Amino acid sequence: MKFKRFKHSIIQNLITKIFVKIGLPTKDAKICSYSLVRSDLRGVWSHGIARTSIYCKRIIKKVANPKPKLKIKFFSQSIAHLNGNNGLGFVIANRAIDEAIKMAKKNGIGLVAVSNSNHFGMAALYLEKAVKHNCMSWIFTNASPALPPHGAMAPHFGTSPFAFGCPTNKKDVPFILDMATSSVARGKLKFAAQRGEKIPYGLALDKQGNPTNDGFKAFEGIMLPFGGMKGAGLSWMMDIVGGIFTGANFNGKVKNAISNFSGPANVGHVFICVKSNIFQKNFNQRMMQGIQTAKRLKLAKGFKTILHPGEPEAIKLKENLKKGIPISPDIVADLKNLAQSLGIKIKL
Repeated sequence: MKFKRFKHSIIQNLITKIFVKIGLPTKDAKICSYSLVRSDLRGVWSHGIARTSIYCKRIIKKVANPKPKLKIKFFSQSIAHLNGNNGLGFVIANRAIDEAIKMAKKNGIGLVAVSNSNHFGMAALYLEKAVKHNCMSWIFTNASPALPPHGAMAPHFGTSPFAFGCPTNKKDVPFILDMATSSVARGKLKFAAQRGEKIPYGLALDKQGNPTNDGFKAFEGIMLPFGGMKGAGLSWMMDIVGGIFTGANFNGKVKNAISNFSGPANVGHVFICVKSNIFQKNFNQRMMQGIQTAKRLKLAKGFKTILHPGEPEAIKLKENLKKGIPISPDIVADLKNLAQSLGIKIKL
């Protein structure tokens, strides 16, 4: 498939216009467009521009709120709960991480639990914010049914990402670990299905529990956790932290952002920020010492270098900022159709 590169600011401005057209305040529209484009810039296309129409569809079908009134309740100087009022996840999560950072800078640690939210895109978006303020951060979220608990043969828990970030001596290359508990991001199965592309065996099963390389059957079927019972256990943990703990939907009740428009998704998140140098004033130097030591280890066969989590994305970000974002023809067509349906004139 041929990809055409576009300057990120052009795409970002277009998506902002789209979100404004469907009812979002300009400030929130800019948050959403930045979040989607930033994902593609970092090479995480499954959570980026390709999802624009999905979020818009939830607004248009009135199962997400374009103008939420966020309600925050503080339980202590370091703990708060945010009710997202069914707004788009990007807007809610940005407010939550900002509050967690603010508390961490003042008190050393900040925790914000969130309910009544929606899919918030790439977790790394919020880790990037935290590390810029010299915070370590952990992010948890639950998601719609996709993975079975170990021993079951039915989707029940989400592909919920486990995400952690912390600063290093290189401001533009933080340590960021953002991984789904499934063998692959679920969005990649959906987009593979749309493009008629085959997926590797071992990532998912069809509805009957048979191995499949068909993206559509995989998306509608059962995704497999990474590491067997370990990934399944982490997915269950995310449902507890993101759902039961926060007051959001849980136990298979979170609605799928892409295919279920029967009502609000009610996704739950937890954001934890800790001032990274609260115990060790030279935290960043110690981080770099650890990274440099790991990089000097003997290379495995087929590897030219050792990269820490977040480093491949930082390299991709630098490349895409310079050359433009690579976007596939089907996504370009989707953006054009969406814009034109809303009366927005564009040239791509």
